[in-house]
Amino acid sequence: MTVSKIVFFLLVALSVPILASIVNSLVGGRRRSAWMTLRVYLILVALYATFLLATTLALPIQVFSAYEAQYSDDWSIAVTSIRRVPHDLDEDYEVDFRMANHGAKPMNGEKNLAAYVLTEDGTRYNASPEPNDPPFDALVKPGKFVSTTRKFVLPTNQNRVELVLVHQGFRLGWFLVGRFPFDGRTVILLQK
Repeated sequence: MTVSKIVFFLLVALSVPILASIVNSLVGGRRRSAWMTLRVYLILVALYATFLLATTLALPIQVFSAYEAQYSDDWSIAVTSIRRVPHDLDEDYEVDFRMANHGAKPMNGEKNLAAYVLTEDGTRYNASPEPNDPPFDALVKPGKFVSTTRKFVLPTNQNRVELVLVHQGFRLGWFLVGRFPFDGRTVILLQK
């Protein structure tokens, strides 16, 4: 468990008795005591939120090379190959991924993981639906890997193309200070 998780869970654990104390003071008719406790609690929450926002904005975008793996515990994902297929005014980028299990028991990959491509001007291109390819949360046996492919349709003649793997939907990482796997602040450089 990381330090930022310990700090977050400590704050959550301290919130329960503090909020219970506030409710107890209100029920007991001690409104001034409840108000003072609530103000101190809100100041602590505001300080944590400010520190969280400041560190999130201050962290630079991390850039990986095209074939470098990203890890989440014993599970990893890496780009194994990139194929560019031009047609008319567009170009298909077919990206092959290798999802590996480095642990001792079977495990599923990351849930709600999505891949998209960013071009030099910041335009986002989502993957085309490919129902025959395994999802990112496919079961991977110990010491084995599963391959999958995603296809992106982009305009031709792009100077810089970056791949982003990110969790979709709610995630605990929003409330934790620091960098976390698949937080959207890491890019894989597919083309310079």
